[in-house]
Amino acid sequence: MNTEEKKKKGIRKYFSIKYIFLYLIFISTLIIGVGIGFFGHLVKGQKVLTANDMEVEFNNISKNSEVYFANATKASTINSELIRKVIPLSSMGDNIKKAIIASEDATFYSNNGIDLSATLRATYSELSGNSVSGGSTLTQQLVKNQLLDNSRSYERKAKEILLATKTNKYFTKDEILEKYLNMAPFGKNKLGQNINGIETAALGVFGLNAKDLNVAQAAYLAGFVQSPFRYTPFDSSGNLRSDEVINDGLNRQKYVLDRMLAENYITKDEYNIALSFDIKSSFLTEMKNEYIEYPYISSDVTNEATRIFAEDIAIKENSVTKFNNDAEYKASVMERAKIKFLTGGYKVTTTIDKDLYDTLEKAKNSYTGFTTQAGKQMEIGASIIENSTGKILAFIGGRSFDDQQLNHASQTYRSPGSTIKPILVFGPAMDKGYITPKSNVLDKRFNYYGWKPENFSKTEKGMMAAEDALAMSLNLPTIRLYSAFYEENPMKDYLIKMNFDGLTEDDQQNLAASIGGLSGGITVNQNTAAFAAFANGGIYKRAHIIEEIRDSNDNVIYTHSDPGTRVYSEDTSYMMVKMLNKVLSSSGNAEDIARALKFDKSNVFAKTGTSEYAHDLWTIGGTTNITLGLWTGFDQPQTVNGVFHAHTQWAYFMNAIYDHDPNLVAASKEFTQPSTIRHMSINPMNNAPGSRSDIVPTSFVQLDNAKMQRKFGSNLDRSAINISPIEQTTTRNTTNNIVATTHTERLVTTTRPTVVITSSAPSTTTRSATAVTAVTSVTTATSRAPQVTFPASTNRQQISQPTAPPRSSTAPTQQVRTTSR
Repeated sequence: MNTEEKKKKGIRKYFSIKYIFLYLIFISTLIIGVGIGFFGHLVKGQKVLTANDMEVEFNNISKNSEVYFANATKASTINSELIRKVIPLSSMGDNIKKAIIASEDATFYSNNGIDLSATLRATYSELSGNSVSGGSTLTQQLVKNQLLDNSRSYERKAKEILLATKTNKYFTKDEILEKYLNMAPFGKNKLGQNINGIETAALGVFGLNAKDLNVAQAAYLAGFVQSPFRYTPFDSSGNLRSDEVINDGLNRQKYVLDRMLAENYITKDEYNIALSFDIKSSFLTEMKNEYIEYPYISSDVTNEATRIFAEDIAIKENSVTKFNNDAEYKASVMERAKIKFLTGGYKVTTTIDKDLYDTLEKAKNSYTGFTTQAGKQMEIGASIIENSTGKILAFIGGRSFDDQQLNHASQTYRSPGSTIKPILVFGPAMDKGYITPKSNVLDKRFNYYGWKPENFSKTEKGMMAAEDALAMSLNLPTIRLYSAFYEENPMKDYLIKMNFDGLTEDDQQNLAASIGGLSGGITVNQNTAAFAAFANGGIYKRAHIIEEIRDSNDNVIYTHSDPGTRVYSEDTSYMMVKMLNKVLSSSGNAEDIARALKFDKSNVFAKTGTSEYAHDLWTIGGTTNITLGLWTGFDQPQTVNGVFHAHTQWAYFMNAIYDHDPNLVAASKEFTQPSTIRHMSINPMNNAPGSRSDIVPTSFVQLDNAKMQRKFGSNLDRSAINISPIEQTTTRNTTNNIVATTHTERLVTTTRPTVVITSSAPSTTTRSATAVTAVTSVTTATSRAPQVTFPASTNRQQISQPTAPPRSSTAPTQQVRTTSR
């Protein structure tokens, strides 16, 4: 071959290589372009996230909220389904950091968030069926868990790679490692609860803080992150799993130790020591279940925090009116608020006095008077409220949370029976100027559109002092008094103002509500807080259990503040506590409580209540400092055998409180008489000046005839219209020290027959009979209502009461049955 031919051949070879090279470049460019295009197609739906967006999402992990007693002692951890405690990287210790990095992402501190070689290695391992390590970096795992779903798709993987590089750009390596170790799942703890985060894992498996883990323990836990529920040593009941499962975890631990040695994180000696360490001997053998030790408190805190957060959400969304009136929207907001609290890592300081709470629990567990009927156990709900603040100092949620996950102090709505009489009838009647303690009310039967209610004793006593009617818990004078002003909707002005949220429109128009006939009912907390308002000078403070809430960064986000709501006048409140003290006297229906109390009763107020058929038994009362409200009965309503259970229980628990702290009860402290209250003599019929000694507000005025007639029930019974304001005289029965009142009523002659109130005593007054007829009657108060115990087969007196006719109607529209005592 001559030179020319060689030259031509070389040129051809050059161009062939050039063309091949260019072709390869073209093909590579095309492949890269297609790859980039495909990658772009895969990630086109991914929202562009800023550094702040990512920070929010990375921190959006389920963190357990913690609950503390008033003295800062921890009570419980909320959200037992997933336990997590978030700590800073500095508190994690070097051993776990090295174990995680060596086994999961050896190039963590040098890569840009992704590791191509690790990805290829993981792919080969998976294809060969020997997958021991993941192809994702720690950054990718963090992104996958916090920013993406866990689906296995090209699209998800492409987004993971993209976001991992951005995460690496926006955050330091230490920040990424801290977020990862707080996020990672670690199986189950000794209690069988799901645990996330290295601190919770260290505490739940070994009983150690993360910083105190040795090399062997750190390597063991680091092995969990690839398959937490495969390697975790405990089952869902907190028991050790089989040796075979434990050995799987130990094999994984050896892999982690091998990686730590290979990456020079540990020496050969440290490696051998770790391998020989008996990991099983260091497993936690006993763990205090702080998540359920005080379940009633946890439940109550969750409910109140949910309400607080929900109201805040409604305010921020400018939807307060919608929240209050749209049930569907409210339910949605409440659910969002609950999730926010359960997963937000909040620290809640409660109002609960730990020692007092424990005292009540011990007393409850020692009480022998609870009964069982028809295979059901008697339940109890009680609450102790500080009068001046509304703080719930302690409560009894029920007999056993394990048997019934229901807080009977705050979550159950039951008929209040006669405990409603002071707060809905006698208190408002005083506020409105109808009565003072010793002014008269009328205990006399009536027939109102077929409704013929009775007193518990099925007797009637005629004219009597208001304080005696309340002390004996008589129904007839209560209903008559309520009829004087019920059209003014006192529920709205009194009960609803005190956050009674279970009342209906029918309740607000129903005369039977005056003796406990409610269609819904009220809670123990609501009822107790209402009585506490009397002891607080008429200022209502909402019962609350949360004093302060801090977020996961320890910032105060909520502090309870309640300036109080004036519900009753100060004068009314003072007169009411004086009247309610008489309930405990020999002329009241709860003298048995007074006999049982071990301290001075002179400053104690109380009111009992029994609903129809004796389904609900109540006693509420207290002192100048605290109010104890108590309900007892059965979850599925049934007649309680013996109507004095609430009396006995209330005295028993009040004594337990006194034994715990006499200063808390403050039995010797008297209620301060307002300067606007004076002692004077009144005419008990119309409150004009007269001869009966009483305590009367300076603002009190004489009743005009129409208002006096309404007080006696003229809206129900037209015979009351014939009562004239003739003053009474009083005598004292020296045998039983009970006041007997003799009064003269002037009955105005009309076209209907004259109504005569029967008399058992001679007349003390003689009057002209030209246009009037003088009639005399004597009312003698009995010492107290008879203590009757009803057998299970016997129902108490049933009262069928029609809802009062609409304002312009003359016929009843609904019937509500109730008996109250």
